[in-house]
Amino acid sequence: MTDNFVPSFVWRNPTRIVFGTDALDQLPDEVGDSVGAGATVFLVTGRTFLRSRGILQRVMDLLEDFVVVLHDRADPFPTPADADEAAARCKESGVDIVVGIGGGSALDLAKAAAILATHDRPAKDYSSREAELEHDSLPFIAVPTTSGSSSEVTSGSALWDWDTHSQFGLGNVRMFPEVAIVDPKLAMTMSQTLAANTGMDAFTSAFESYWNVNSEPMSDAIALEVIRMYSDNLVRSSIQGDLESRAACALAATMSGVGYSNSTPNACHGVGSPLTLYWRVEHGQSVSITLTSFLRWAAPGIADRMPALFSALGVSDLGEACDKIERIMTDCGLETRLSGLGIGEDDIDKIVEHTRWERVALLPKPMNRDDLRTMLKEIL
Repeated sequence: MTDNFVPSFVWRNPTRIVFGTDALDQLPDEVGDSVGAGATVFLVTGRTFLRSRGILQRVMDLLEDFVVVLHDRADPFPTPADADEAAARCKESGVDIVVGIGGGSALDLAKAAAILATHDRPAKDYSSREAELEHDSLPFIAVPTTSGSSSEVTSGSALWDWDTHSQFGLGNVRMFPEVAIVDPKLAMTMSQTLAANTGMDAFTSAFESYWNVNSEPMSDAIALEVIRMYSDNLVRSSIQGDLESRAACALAATMSGVGYSNSTPNACHGVGSPLTLYWRVEHGQSVSITLTSFLRWAAPGIADRMPALFSALGVSDLGEACDKIERIMTDCGLETRLSGLGIGEDDIDKIVEHTRWERVALLPKPMNRDDLRTMLKEIL
């Protein structure tokens, strides 16, 4: 075997994953192991949902031996100002550890607070690289209640500025959660729409990880298994919502994040950003609407690896693969055409202009603005 056939890569994901039904019960042990008995916990969650389901009270009961500072101000699509506010409360309260429980927005907010609390400047300074994240984060434990953001095992935090139509990303290896507690029972709280949207986010990320020019054998293996698991379970998880399918999607989402921490989401997410920022399209819907189009574009660049992808999807060729993906989306109640999102031909230039082109550059076959413009018109 020559050097040309020996892969070379660096793999990173330091998060300890605790997975299983009733895994939430292990939260006090994980907090205690991390920072000791009697520590002060900064608990980040949403405003009403977990409280209405009784989950917040359960968490508070589990943490009864700790001092808890509750920050129940996580809204969908957290802003840099939200992150700065949460970090300021962390500092003022002298907390020892941050725990985030909820969907991707709650986890991203908690993750941002944990790293910003050990620094002195606002979130925008670090996302713009005007300043560097030089200090370790506060210990952070992530407890997802949705199955798709994968934020519980990733080193990034997405922040959104609606006034300037901008997305800001905080990202650093210091931001990996110390522990992810993934309890499929928590995923039972998702509605059909939420299960579909979050699931398609992770499903799409697995394809992007697979075709990424920086993919490698370990990320490929994970991406293929994630694709298989969502292909087999996402519709059932969304429509029937039984524990078995919800558990499969919860595991697939976490696996997806582990894989794409090393081979990142790209083109679909690059186009998805302006769809969310300008038309308020839900994240999973915004990234998945171009999935089949980008898969067709990328396929020639990964021709030797396409048979493995077909096998994971349970299909024989590219046409069947795209048909199956669109059928999954339709069965889950998601749109497959831009017109279904209220987007017309006059909007195409705005999407192209605000696409994150550094992500499109990770496709195995180069794409320019005219190529993207043509693609988007084809899925109107």
